[in-house]
Amino acid sequence: MQLYLIRHAESENNARPGYQRVEDPAITAIGRLQAEFLGGWTKTLKIDALITSPFLRTLQTTRAVVDATKLPVSIWHNVFERGGCYRGFGDDAREGGLGLGRAAIINHIPGALVDESILDGGWWGGRAREAEDEAKARAATVIERLVATFGNSQRHVVAIIHADFKRCMLTQMLDGVADAKMFGPLRNTGISKVDFDGKRWQLDWLNSVSHLPARLITGVE
Repeated sequence: MQLYLIRHAESENNARPGYQRVEDPAITAIGRLQAEFLGGWTKTLKIDALITSPFLRTLQTTRAVVDATKLPVSIWHNVFERGGCYRGFGDDAREGGLGLGRAAIINHIPGALVDESILDGGWWGGRAREAEDEAKARAATVIERLVATFGNSQRHVVAIIHADFKRCMLTQMLDGVADAKMFGPLRNTGISKVDFDGKRWQLDWLNSVSHLPARLITGVE
């Protein structure tokens, strides 16, 4: 499996002070341009599977890729950002939001294959903020799901996800080889490629934004 882990385009939260952040922001005007450039870049690949999270910012980023490639999309319930869909800012923010429901997700990406666990009441459903150990366990589950689904194959898989969860996944994939905490800011629509040979993961490249003009490079976390 050749796996491309891509951070979403710039969100409204990325562009505003932390205390003004909301639970499920849209992407900005700059983010829309980033997504369009990402869509153009993905047309150069042979993509076998496209996966994204149920957050609005990832859906909007993915929609630009779908418009460019006409690929079907799978919405996985467990590739959301670390912490989940919660309200407020800072370590004390614990109150959960609802998240988009199944019908709303399909409205953003018609024809998307949505995990059965995502219902119309909202994919997060008001749960409390996810704890750090829960995020790490979830990253391990997502990695296992990728291996079980695509395994030791030559398939090209694109996953449009989130910076903190991407770092969480890379930390486990590259355990003992590299510390993803030292990678620095993961840019909006930045692309990292890892390959799985049936036994181990190998990092091919990290945080590439060569598809973007310099004026559109954002992503201070």
